[in-house]
Amino acid sequence: MLNDIIKKYNIDPNFIIELENEIKLFKEYCNFSEGEKLISITFISVENDINYPIIAKNTDIFLKLESMIYEKYPKYRKTKNTFLVGNNIINGNQTLEQNNIKNNDIITLKNN
Repeated sequence: MLNDIIKKYNIDPNFIIELENEIKLFKEYCNFSEGEKLISITFISVENDINYPIIAKNTDIFLKLESMIYEKYPKYRKTKNTFLVGNNIINGNQTLEQNNIKNNDIITLKNN
């Protein structure tokens, strides 16, 4: 299949090899393990004052991302908040994958 794409779009095979090497270096630099992947998620708030996209690993603990939100929006640090993906409450001690958070999901911060 890759050979068909290379032929169809007249791509230099060396370019593909360079890209593969760049990806390997990136994964090494970011300490990727087997099964880890990058996902994009967006945080919003019920009050409509947050619209914050984040790139994270599927294996990141949600509390890590929550602290990033509190750094960017410190007024929420002192309040009791619930984070939702769809209608499901997110467990801060679990990974994104364990919370069933997928690429391009929107996470809503609800101030209680």
